[in-house]
Amino acid sequence: MLSQLLGLALAGVATAGAAPQGIGGNILFLMCDSMDGRVLDPTSSVSERLEMPHFRALSDRGVNFVRTYAASPQCVPSRTTMFTGRHTHEIKAWANEQGLAGNPRGGLDKTCVHYWGVDMCQRMAKEQNVTFTMLDAMQDVGYDFEIFGKVDVGAGVVAKTTWGTATGFHGGPTANIMTRTADIRKPTKPDPITITNDEDNNVHPEDQKMFPRCIDFLKNAASAGADAKPWLLYCSLNIPHPAFQTNATWLQMVHEDKIPNPTWPNETCFHPADSYMSESKNVWREYSEEQILKVRKTYYAMCSETDYMLGEVIDAMHTYGFADNTWVVFVSDHGEMNMEHRQVWKNSMYEASSRVPFIIVPPEGMPGVRRGVTATNITSLLDVLPTLVDMAQTDIAKPIHGGASRWYPGHLSGHSLLPLVAADADAAARAADYPFGRSILAQYHSNMGNTGSFMYRSGPWKYLVFGRHAYDPTYVPQLFNVDADPEEVHDVSDANPDVVARLDSELRAIIDYNAVDREARTNDLTLYKYWSKGRSRAEIMKAMGGDSGYQGFDDADMKKVEDWVKNGGQ
Repeated sequence: MLSQLLGLALAGVATAGAAPQGIGGNILFLMCDSMDGRVLDPTSSVSERLEMPHFRALSDRGVNFVRTYAASPQCVPSRTTMFTGRHTHEIKAWANEQGLAGNPRGGLDKTCVHYWGVDMCQRMAKEQNVTFTMLDAMQDVGYDFEIFGKVDVGAGVVAKTTWGTATGFHGGPTANIMTRTADIRKPTKPDPITITNDEDNNVHPEDQKMFPRCIDFLKNAASAGADAKPWLLYCSLNIPHPAFQTNATWLQMVHEDKIPNPTWPNETCFHPADSYMSESKNVWREYSEEQILKVRKTYYAMCSETDYMLGEVIDAMHTYGFADNTWVVFVSDHGEMNMEHRQVWKNSMYEASSRVPFIIVPPEGMPGVRRGVTATNITSLLDVLPTLVDMAQTDIAKPIHGGASRWYPGHLSGHSLLPLVAADADAAARAADYPFGRSILAQYHSNMGNTGSFMYRSGPWKYLVFGRHAYDPTYVPQLFNVDADPEEVHDVSDANPDVVARLDSELRAIIDYNAVDREARTNDLTLYKYWSKGRSRAEIMKAMGGDSGYQGFDDADMKKVEDWVKNGGQ
């Protein structure tokens, strides 16, 4: 069982040593932010709510992994796990304020130093102990790695690019992240209605400027000589990340009549972890059905706009003659709650937040591969890095064979998905010792969550545990049967004690979740003490009530923070 739960299986895997030079095709890596994976799952009713012609055509040409999950559903924690192929508790990039502090090729990330100082960044880098990223690994196997758009990981990556954006530190010290477990139940975000505009005629200008640069890269690459190195084009947009902004052009792609009003339990029935998130996200009030629909349809329109922009890049790949020798990969970093469970943004382990799209399309001329397949294997964004490195070592003129020896840059917590792209996927995956019946772990330790949360996804089951339960018995574990209850409104833990016991045992075999929660809380407290040192109480209170703090922060809240410090971060 443990071989199914832990990192890369040993058969056919080689690590360390000199990297082989890539023999694979080019890779067009497309990414967006905050796309609910269900919008591209043809087995989910969510996919019926909007048109996404480019991505659906893409999935018809490859394998659509519809049960893929973020390893930590927030921008920086998710992207750092994807870029390193390792879990959050392994790399300790816990939150949006704390990306990868060290550059694997030497030195510190300059943005980290700007916000946190040399000493703290050196401490972070030592604890994180990251020796490679996706960028390093692909360069090691002989690829040119070109970055356009949102990165958000730190590790000095953006500084190496011309068009990379988002450094991975989100303004540095953030009051409502560092003090999240002090349980200040006040809004930290604007009311979603105030950030929803469905008549914006200058929508997402930053992304409108970015995707043409990806197209320009393809145009220029087409004129390169035959001896040019293979390339990985990383083309990443910020939408459909909130704020919720759209216009009639994209709203016409949305089927308003198929968007249901989400089921909201009575406030007294909310799990305390959920009620905290709802309050922190400023959704803990009543809304009219019209207001809820406005937010929801605007978000789906943004997804359709994303489809258009990245669809233009896909079309350019064909126009400039790369379809026969180029892999296409599409992912998002996390989803969007979109008013489900009285929430917006991400951060939650519910499907809308934690589930993401993941599509792999082999080169058009490649033999022996699956096309037009909806794969229901449970997969993770941790699988992205090993899959890309595997692509670089796969001859696109030949069928994929499982079990071939592969170089990987070091320990990885994910698996290459290429065996599941092979025409004889079962045989290839078995030869590669791919873990059939695989279960995956996700976790969250950042703002709008007053407790570490851990998800274990296995078969139809989603098992959730909370670090706060170690000192607050109301934070009980939850169990959902996602197949039978896709809205996740029925906690069936009491009715299935044997399932709970089995899943908890399997989860504990992977991670000591109470110890990890303590480690994350200790990190928060360390950063808070570093940030607050030398500040007066009045200065701290002012910052706590500022843009990165809590709305209406008062003296009683400050007392809770002071008690939290005295109690060691709980």
